Amino acid sequence: MTEIHPPTVESEPESAGTTSRSQSRRASRAAFVGTLLEYYDFSLYASAATVVFASVFFSGSSPFLGTLQAVGTFAVGFLVRPLGGVILGSLGDRIGRKKILVLTLVLMGAATLLVGLLPSYAQIGWLAPLLLVLLRVVQGIGASAEYGGATLVAVEFAEQRKRGLLGSLPGMGAALGGVLGTGALLLVSTVLSKDAFLDWGWRIPFLMSGLILAYGLWLRRSLPETPEFRRIEDADDTASTPVRDVIRQQPRALVTVLGMTVGQTGIGYFYLVFMGTFGANQLGLDKTQILIGLIAAQVANAALIPLFGGLSDRVGRRPVIMFGFAYSAVFAWLAFWLLSSHGSPTLFWVVLALGNGIGVAAIFGPMGAYVTELFDTKHAYSGLGLGRETGNALGAAVVPVVAVPLAFDDTTIWLSLLLCGIALLGLVAAVMSRARGESVQEQTRDEVTVAA
Repeated sequence: MTEIHPPTVESEPESAGTTSRSQSRRASRAAFVGTLLEYYDFSLYASAATVVFASVFFSGSSPFLGTLQAVGTFAVGFLVRPLGGVILGSLGDRIGRKKILVLTLVLMGAATLLVGLLPSYAQIGWLAPLLLVLLRVVQGIGASAEYGGATLVAVEFAEQRKRGLLGSLPGMGAALGGVLGTGALLLVSTVLSKDAFLDWGWRIPFLMSGLILAYGLWLRRSLPETPEFRRIEDADDTASTPVRDVIRQQPRALVTVLGMTVGQTGIGYFYLVFMGTFGANQLGLDKTQILIGLIAAQVANAALIPLFGGLSDRVGRRPVIMFGFAYSAVFAWLAFWLLSSHGSPTLFWVVLALGNGIGVAAIFGPMGAYVTELFDTKHAYSGLGLGRETGNALGAAVVPVVAVPLAFDDTTIWLSLLLCGIALLGLVAAVMSRARGESVQEQTRDEVTVAA
């Protein structure tokens, strides 16, 4: 394996001047807004798949098959992400982060707007779910390079001692985007009658994504290229084959990022996608109670992500991430014991908030900076695209689909085993991972401690 030397502190972007601080703040906002749009789209789609799409686009199916088909279309968006991540990530390592981030924003925003205009099954038959799947594919391709690129922008503009905190902002944007998406659907469903909501009201939140798209484009078009990419570009050190290089030179980083991502997204979307269907089918909750639970899960996640990200600047990335996986493995058993014993709406909300809040936030908060530190700059975008998006496809797409038939069994032990197993996989990957910048991180952390 090729030896990758840690970066030196001198390679960090200058942060003493007002201009650099201004660029860092703008980069953080641009990264935050982009992932906010991405997860507004994805969370809105996930919530709609739970409470709308089975009846609007799969009305000819049984409740079980309709639910499985609706969740399956959600999964399709993740299955295409490894391919999109490799292609767009490779371009991001060769032509720069900024251009790709503008493209991903347009793809996601346009696909979401078109979902809001899509005719129903009653209007055009099976052409409706077919078009829904095609738009989901476009959305998935756009999202495939969004989080990785946004994280690179936030981290590569940040000071070393704030990389954990600022690298967590894309994750916080993801959580708040989820709150906005689910909240918009809840608001519309509350204001309108059931018939009006299913007929046309659910489309309003999809069309509203155009506002976030416009603001995100304004931010990103005027953002300069990151200092780290400019440095390797000026030195004529950009990789001509970044995907091949990262596979050959850093296979361990790829495997561990994949494993951690399967754990993180598998746990997160278990709570945000599958638990919605579990609440409806097994607990008998109505759509309002389910949407409130999803909002509680995402609000808790958004509030805790920057806290865990900032904590990782002081105690290290891996310890915080490992705590998140260990907590999730234990909580898998407690969560379903509580729901099986009581199953009230309030308890459902608490379980989602604690599961997606503490567990996933502890993983996701430091993850932005940590996965960036695992890869060399000249093929970091490709590494994130290949490692994270393959992990996304396995975790976020497969886990909710596998969980649906397990939920129709007489016991919840299989669901606990599934969730616990995913968490332990992520924990093992975190233990095996080694960031190229760990020595610099430890040195900076010591300096901060001494100064304090």
